[in-house]
Amino acid sequence: MKFRKIGDSDLEVSAVALGSWVLGGDCWGKVDDSVSVRVVAEAIDSGINFIDTAPIYGSGRSEIIIGEAIKGKKDVMVATKCGLEKKGRSIRPNLSGEFIRDEIENSLQRLGVERIDLYQCHWPDPDTPLEESFGELKKLITEGKIRYIGVSNFEKELLEEVFKIAPIVSNQMRYSIFDRNIEEDNTPLCAAKGVSILSYGSLGGGILTGKYEEPPVISKSDVRSFFYKYYAEPFWSKAQGVLAVLKNIAEERDVPVAHVAINWVLSHKEVASCIVGSRTPEQIKQSASAADRELSTDEIEKIEKVIPCLF
Repeated sequence: MKFRKIGDSDLEVSAVALGSWVLGGDCWGKVDDSVSVRVVAEAIDSGINFIDTAPIYGSGRSEIIIGEAIKGKKDVMVATKCGLEKKGRSIRPNLSGEFIRDEIENSLQRLGVERIDLYQCHWPDPDTPLEESFGELKKLITEGKIRYIGVSNFEKELLEEVFKIAPIVSNQMRYSIFDRNIEEDNTPLCAAKGVSILSYGSLGGGILTGKYEEPPVISKSDVRSFFYKYYAEPFWSKAQGVLAVLKNIAEERDVPVAHVAINWVLSHKEVASCIVGSRTPEQIKQSASAADRELSTDEIEKIEKVIPCLF
């Protein structure tokens, strides 16, 4: 496993991280908690030392599972989030100081830790002043409840305002071969400020594993029905040409197609860690081993040549 530093921090994290949205069991189909604990254990055994979660994942279920799995484990860094509040069936952003305070105490208890390594604002909240949100986060650092502040899904204009208020070390953004929106202005700004990108969705909700020959039937409760556009036309048909190139590279290397997708993300130095979700221990073991390889310049050029057909 290779390790990278997150921004201007002392967090040395595995190039591949375990994402735990699926472990919540509310957006990706049913999960077995005992299997989920094994997924986390396998991630650690495979060299992953960085786990990303959030209280909104299964209304705390993901954090509880991670807390159980990391109990007694040393050198495991956990990133969790704050700022999404569930009201009935709806979810709304809430980065008020009061809500952040409630969230951190609940997360610490569920995870069974005294301090969170990286605490991230999950989504911007247009109704709360940034000074209130990040003022509260700075207090949490002073109190020793968190080590570093990060954000997630913050666009360039908002980031510029945040930089004036508080030190942040990371911005977690959706980033993959199929989703490169951040490259235009978000990534350059973060690089200039010494802020790392933590990529999520880097396997496109599974499409970049190359396992689908036909578009899968997706239920309305499955996050892929509303969060990822890749399984619907016209994107699906356009994507097949890119997937053909990825499969060819994978065959030549004798590696899974997912490795090629992960390696492409990690070829961008601004990315500190590629967050990958897994439903089974076997999946995360396979994803973790991707960090042992790098794409050649020629392979990257082959991929870059076909990507424009998507847009």
